[in-house]
Amino acid sequence: MERIPAASALGTLLDWCSSQGATDIHAQADRRYAYRVEGELRRIPPEVQPIPSHDRIVEMLREAFSTPIRDRIERLHEMDVSFLCNQIRYRANFSKQQGSQSFSLRVVPQRIPRLADLNLPSTVAELIREPRGLLLVTGASGQGKSTTVCALLQRLNETLALRIITIEDPIEYLFIEDQCQFEQREVGVDTASFADAIRNAVRQDPGVIFIGEIRDRETVQTAMQAAETGHLVLATLHADSVAQTIDRIRELHPASEQDNASTLLARSLNGILCQRLVPNIAGGRTPCLEILRRNSATQDAISRNDLHLLIRVIEACQNEGMHSFDQHLIQLLRDGTISAETARYYAINWNRLEMELHGYVSALPGILKPDSDR
Repeated sequence: MERIPAASALGTLLDWCSSQGATDIHAQADRRYAYRVEGELRRIPPEVQPIPSHDRIVEMLREAFSTPIRDRIERLHEMDVSFLCNQIRYRANFSKQQGSQSFSLRVVPQRIPRLADLNLPSTVAELIREPRGLLLVTGASGQGKSTTVCALLQRLNETLALRIITIEDPIEYLFIEDQCQFEQREVGVDTASFADAIRNAVRQDPGVIFIGEIRDRETVQTAMQAAETGHLVLATLHADSVAQTIDRIRELHPASEQDNASTLLARSLNGILCQRLVPNIAGGRTPCLEILRRNSATQDAISRNDLHLLIRVIEACQNEGMHSFDQHLIQLLRDGTISAETARYYAINWNRLEMELHGYVSALPGILKPDSDR
């Protein structure tokens, strides 16, 4: 694990941002540093950190990182790496912007989260009870996908004796073995690609395979094949809804292969958990989820690519552990977790929400059920 000096210029910047509770830090040449707290983007005053030039950012990175890492940062257009500073782990992406060096850093929490800590619906724990199949955790960047997957893996670690292989770019959470044995592999360091690692993982006696991110056709194909051969496969993907998740997987394939991809996905998929973080009344953020689980209706809609039918199936099958974003949003509103203004802002079906607020929609079963075992 790369370690950078706390006394370096980058270390000093990170120390100040940490004191503000920042989760993300961004640097661009000739612009003020930016950082994010509870989802809100803020700027660092120039009197605290002077506006950096391209040369200053390059100098800062050369001072902080080892020669192999800084050579890759300068040579490549984009690259990912994880590092330690003041015992805090960061996930970093280095990129170029108008020919100048930029970077975005994200804090990786120290403590392995548990499902009970994340204010997730109790049905989330049921998604990993199946011993095989594909479970996708999706959402936009910064919406807590990695944290939720980590909590799911930790739940397995505490309850079942399994061998878990994680394939990440870069490795984020470092697991301490309890009931499970972990092998954590980093793309570019321990393996050439996600697809190569998945193909080899199925020959390494895994019970569970975690894929840090699905980015291309080869990765999703090998993931679905691994799920079909009797493994529980968890993966993350950038998509903003259940329907968009399925659409994105189809779009990773040529048009001539998309129908076959839908058929294979319908057959191998256990569920999709799509997550957003919405502002709560307490000043933090709370997960709001859309959950799809496999049944005959969802399989049929996916295989036929009738994605417009999925939201109806999801909302009609709440007793099977499914629900839409709006159903969860309404539950959070009823529980006093979020305000009516927040619910209106994030609602997908505004008319339905307004009817609910005026008492015209019949009561929905509770989503946030108590679960002492979580």
